[in-house]
Amino acid sequence: MSEDITRVDPMDSAKKNSRLVSSLSGESTVMLDKGEVKCYWNDAEFADGSKVCDSGVTFQCHMGSWLKLDSSC
Repeated sequence: MSEDITRVDPMDSAKKNSRLVSSLSGESTVMLDKGEVKCYWNDAEFADGSKVCDSGVTFQCHMGSWLKLDSSC
């Protein structure tokens, strides 16, 4: 079974993007309605749990931020 990972261009600062985080350590936990949590990458909207690939690096949408994963794509 292959994972669904969207290939994306590098983030363009002129477009809407969610913040990048390298780990969850030290992050605050906030309870949100999961139906409302979205991430943005160059104006494109992604649901919580979505994965994107930028230049061989995998990021996953987690609670409105892009979490850098250890896996390559």
